[in-house]
Amino acid sequence: MSQRTRAPAMSTEDRRAAIIEATLPLLAEHGMKVTTGQIAKAAGIAEGTVFRVFADKQELIQACVLKVMSPEEAPRYLETLPDDLELSERLSRVGHEMVAGMRRVGALMHALMATGYKPDRSGGQFHRSRQESLRISIDALTAVFEPEAASLRLPPRRAAQMFLGVIFSSQFTRQMTGRDDPHAAAEEGDEVTIDDLIDVFVHGVVKEETKRKRGKR
Repeated sequence: MSQRTRAPAMSTEDRRAAIIEATLPLLAEHGMKVTTGQIAKAAGIAEGTVFRVFADKQELIQACVLKVMSPEEAPRYLETLPDDLELSERLSRVGHEMVAGMRRVGALMHALMATGYKPDRSGGQFHRSRQESLRISIDALTAVFEPEAASLRLPPRRAAQMFLGVIFSSQFTRQMTGRDDPHAAAEEGDEVTIDDLIDVFVHGVVKEETKRKRGKR
């Protein structure tokens, strides 16, 4: 009879990473009320294993927040966009991915704050992570604009910075039209989509025929 062999044990770092990944969706659902029992079940481990790699639940939650704020979470998909897409289509794909990511982080932080979470801002770690994430995002976006440099009115890096501002502004337009309030009755045609914002960013808000008429004067 062949002897059954055990799978090799995870390293501490790999175990930490696995527990964090299992915890993130639970935090978005339960906030600070999540239990280590729920976390252990989601991670497929014994509850005691959680405390072998984290001092307590607070340290685990802090690690989860740092994970979503980490520069490593900057959009890697920017590097894998097909080269044969039109700029507007590439920006649309990027925009939707970035907005989806922002909403996931927003939902997580809202759930935590609503259940009593107070971030540890000592040492400026959050600020540094946020600034580094922005820098990495701008670098990656600059690479999206660079192939179109000859047709741009701005240098690619400035275009990337402005585009990132458009992405951030999309969250405010949702608030203005009541899209973040499930009880608000939105009027027909009042929703501003990310594709609307990108279209105006690429083509401007003035119609082409109007531009041509003005150019003839």
